[in-house]
Amino acid sequence: MKRHKLIWVLSLMLLGLSSCKKFLDTKPYDKITGEQTWSSENLATAFIYQIYEDVLGNGSWLGSYASNNGPYAESSTKNAMTGTLNSAYWSKERAELMTKNDNYGWLSYGILWRIHTAIKNIGENAKFSDAYKKRSLGELYFLRAAHYFMMAKQFGGLQIIDHELSPDENLQIPRKSIKETYDFIISDLENAAAALPPAAERGRASSNAAHALLMRVALQAAAYVDGGTTNSTYYDKAIASGTAMGLNSSGSQLSPYFDMFRKYETAIAAQENILIRERSKTNTSLYDVPMQYEGLWSTGKFSAYAKQNFPITVTMNFWGMDRGAWPTQDLVNDYLVKDVDGAIKYWENTSYVTSGRNVDEKMYFSATKKRDLRFYASILYDSCMYFNNQARLFFRRDGNVSNANSKINEGSFAEYGYNAGNTENYNSSTGYGMVKYHYDHIISLPSPSDQKLDYSFSVLRFGEAYLNMAEAYLMKGDFENAKKYMAPTMVKHAGFDESQVTSYLAPLSGNVWGSSLFEAYKRERNVEMVYENNDRYWSLLRWGMRTSGGVKNGEYASNGYVIPELQGSLRGIRISRDGKTYTFFTENNAAGEAKFTPKRYLLPINETFRLKSGVNQNPGWD
Repeated sequence: MKRHKLIWVLSLMLLGLSSCKKFLDTKPYDKITGEQTWSSENLATAFIYQIYEDVLGNGSWLGSYASNNGPYAESSTKNAMTGTLNSAYWSKERAELMTKNDNYGWLSYGILWRIHTAIKNIGENAKFSDAYKKRSLGELYFLRAAHYFMMAKQFGGLQIIDHELSPDENLQIPRKSIKETYDFIISDLENAAAALPPAAERGRASSNAAHALLMRVALQAAAYVDGGTTNSTYYDKAIASGTAMGLNSSGSQLSPYFDMFRKYETAIAAQENILIRERSKTNTSLYDVPMQYEGLWSTGKFSAYAKQNFPITVTMNFWGMDRGAWPTQDLVNDYLVKDVDGAIKYWENTSYVTSGRNVDEKMYFSATKKRDLRFYASILYDSCMYFNNQARLFFRRDGNVSNANSKINEGSFAEYGYNAGNTENYNSSTGYGMVKYHYDHIISLPSPSDQKLDYSFSVLRFGEAYLNMAEAYLMKGDFENAKKYMAPTMVKHAGFDESQVTSYLAPLSGNVWGSSLFEAYKRERNVEMVYENNDRYWSLLRWGMRTSGGVKNGEYASNGYVIPELQGSLRGIRISRDGKTYTFFTENNAAGEAKFTPKRYLLPINETFRLKSGVNQNPGWD
């Protein structure tokens, strides 16, 4: 079976604002390839491959809104702080500084034209076999749904374009309701699931991919359309898709967590990945992947104390760390711990807090790995190994990768007589670093463009599908089934024993903000999905919209729930030089503290585009 490798394009698929014609161009003549495109199945397939690249290469899949840098995306939540204190990079979305003059994109009319011309020419082609037509149309419906969903979760109701537009049609296309838009997306995914094979070549959609995306879409639709009522049919659709995918209490489709995110060779082989997006080393360097933006920097420019006590003997030139994302204590606290009695507990409730002789024994457990194993695959922390086990990192006060200008080293000149820590100011401001999606064996070179590498992103995987199944049951009030589908990721990915997970989940109940089961689910989803598709942000909005009652007649059903996790300052950790004691601190970057008001449940539509296209603005942004 021929394998197709998708080459991911990192350029943003944002629309230009130069003219109405550019926005509403329905005749991209420069992209018409001629009749030869439809003369053979191979050429038609190549046309579809380009649509995969355009749709799944959109930064919205990985990022916040339409950012193309994954770590940067997490800072639209309180999971991570973007940039260093001397940088211009920060997330204005986190502080809600966006306006209706910003451009967060809209439907791509060019992509839709290519999808619709392919649907028409393949469907009407007498040369193509029925089997080829069925599969190709299934892929095209999947891709149309994927493109629409990226925009629907940002803007709500969209213009529904379901055919190749002609120059004679009225291009002032009104927006449909949120319900009509989500129903359109789900219909496409149902058609795709029926037409596609259960499994496919790497990088191509399968029926499992259609079902997995449908589950993601249905949960969002249930909240925004129905206000998350227990009888929402969208939850039933999510459960039906999970059942069709064969989800089970044993989590048989899951793979080791580390394998999917820390090495290309194991990522592409992981059975858990349903659909991946790849970049080839023929045209990919560190400049083109998030590794550059999350990597730590060390060329030896740190204090004399750090050089003596925490030496780094290798040069780590990953560049661009100003756009990195430093994990916060809020995120780290979500990774649970197995206590001495075998019970799974929130870190602050374990016995280790009082019995540990140093911070590592109280909190990180480098030697014994008592914490959720996803912590070690995702987060860099004080005294851990890094850079293919060549360097030991110290985020502590006066450590080799603690930012000299951060609160970690605040007051060091007065205390020591010098600026402590890493004086290059390109390292952690919170006491942590992000390492998920980081290939640790990659060699550091003076210029990131010289380091070529194959790279793989997970677009859809079974781990998320299990949690989507759990959420659908949770919102319906079926707590036992919710626990059943929460457990597999806790066992297979977190590394906890099944009996421990059962005991941990048994007393939990409730599906509203503050109830024990819902809070446990939020925590589990955060550590499972951190740094993927900005899942934390969209999930918080989904749950907040459920609490708000949905969107009715273009307005929020209530004043809108203010999401507590999107409010306030970020938290970091300040560990003493000797690594024995710690304190927490609050910090903000240039954007200020996190702020959320209900108007952000839907993004503003760019005003210039809105006036030219004739679509109405979202509530709160007029």
